[in-house]
Amino acid sequence: MSEMTFAALGCSEALLAALAKRGFETPMPVQAATIMPGLEGRDLLVQSRTGSGKTLAFGLPLLQRLSDERHPQALILAPTRELAQQVGAELHTLVPKLPIASLVGGVAYPPQLRSLQLGSPVVVGTPGRVMDHLNRGTLDLSKVSMIVLDECDEMLNMGFLEDVETILAKVPAGPQTFLFSATLPAPIAKLAKRFLKDPVQITLAEAGEHAMHADITHAPVLAPDHQHVRALVNLLLLDQPSAALIFTKTKAQTEEVAEELTVSGLPAAFLHGDLAQATRTRILGQFKEGKLRYLVATDVAARGLDIEGLPLVVHMGIPTQLENYIHRSGRTGRAGAKGTSMALVGFKESRILLAWSRRGGLQLDWRAVPTPMEIREAQAKKLLDGIQGSASAALLNQATQMLKDADPVRLVAGLLGLVQADQASGFELPNEPERKTKSRFDIARERKEGGPRPQRTYQERAAARGNEAPGIRGAGPKPDSAFSKTRPDGSFKPRRDFDDKPRPYVKPNADAPGAPRKSWEDRPKAAASETPRPWKPGVKKPAAKPTDDRPAKPWKKK
Repeated sequence: MSEMTFAALGCSEALLAALAKRGFETPMPVQAATIMPGLEGRDLLVQSRTGSGKTLAFGLPLLQRLSDERHPQALILAPTRELAQQVGAELHTLVPKLPIASLVGGVAYPPQLRSLQLGSPVVVGTPGRVMDHLNRGTLDLSKVSMIVLDECDEMLNMGFLEDVETILAKVPAGPQTFLFSATLPAPIAKLAKRFLKDPVQITLAEAGEHAMHADITHAPVLAPDHQHVRALVNLLLLDQPSAALIFTKTKAQTEEVAEELTVSGLPAAFLHGDLAQATRTRILGQFKEGKLRYLVATDVAARGLDIEGLPLVVHMGIPTQLENYIHRSGRTGRAGAKGTSMALVGFKESRILLAWSRRGGLQLDWRAVPTPMEIREAQAKKLLDGIQGSASAALLNQATQMLKDADPVRLVAGLLGLVQADQASGFELPNEPERKTKSRFDIARERKEGGPRPQRTYQERAAARGNEAPGIRGAGPKPDSAFSKTRPDGSFKPRRDFDDKPRPYVKPNADAPGAPRKSWEDRPKAAASETPRPWKPGVKKPAAKPTDDRPAKPWKKK
């Protein structure tokens, strides 16, 4: 946190009172770097990670520079409707009476048209709906003097950059422009060069291509792809977090994961772009208020979701880019709070995550999938702690009377059965070998240092499965043959003991199975009548007679 104050940065008395009411005393690093040049009217090109306090960084200068005129003066573009609505709500907390037009998709047009007709000074929206209002002629940007592009790199990933350029081209030349982006790829740099004039470039220490939270613990879990949902159930049953945001790759996965969690005693809801806006708003409100414990969402639907004190973010498989993993993980560990980012990965994705850790300086704390036994032990410990802390005098007297007439052990066992009847204990899942959580460099280092080999030998694997062949080759004992190195008893047959003498090939006799076929000398000789006449050259086979009395026509070449 910065040692400066909002008053020293030049904020007005009204804004200082609103900040103090919300408990904001000192600005965060991104706010301390941007508020003063923003109040001076300078353009800003800011690289800062998600959850660093960017809304106040551009919101305070924007609100203080507004005039009393009733027409659109400031335009704020965000990649998703949730983020746009969050920005509007944040500005409303600072200036409650400020008219703000929220132009987002999935909601009815009349309220938006009414806000624009009243001349809202601030317009917050997504590129798609803003373009729609421009095409309809219901939005006038001729008097806009301030523009904010929030999470511009995400608008690039979602394919909105062309719409953003079209919108900026409709604004008169010379507006004050704030561009915020966690990363600065080439298209974003080109956009900034075209529309920003002599910007103040601010790159915070935690920003950049490999920006990572120091307050986030990265705890990946290795599990087969088809067991990810069950592994998640076991992990949540063991840890019992107060809330968790779970990311999936597809919309169908959100519904599948939410249904499996609910069936396992972990009530969850799903969120994706196909839901109506009213449903999405209701689900997000329940999650923010703590009424909903687990929320399963796609990356786009949860973009801009800001939950204070969110302890856990879960990735059901990692995204395709490191930057997206950073944005996902940034939903937790915000504003100095601690959080955990858990990724359920298969073997292939674990190699990608290891490469990211070396490339971006990630510290990975691998953990295994808990077993039902570990889950039951954790539940029993939590139950014991709760029992000892809630024993009143009346309950103690009632327990004393019950112990006089019943066996204590059977009584406690019966009470545990009643209490834990509806508690799930998870699934029995095989843990992946430890070697799959290590890179080949780690394995080579262990071998060089004389450590244990991470991979078992064939004899150890055969002994573990009871000397049975792998399932893909059929069950049963492994046969002993001249070309086999192992015997059914598991002993090893050296190569030098093989019998290398050539063996004559004996064709089996079809008439007597198991007996050798007789040689040609022992075969019975054919009868004389069956012996074919020898062929002599120059003798032609007589032509067949015609079926009727007509003479056969000579053959002619066509």
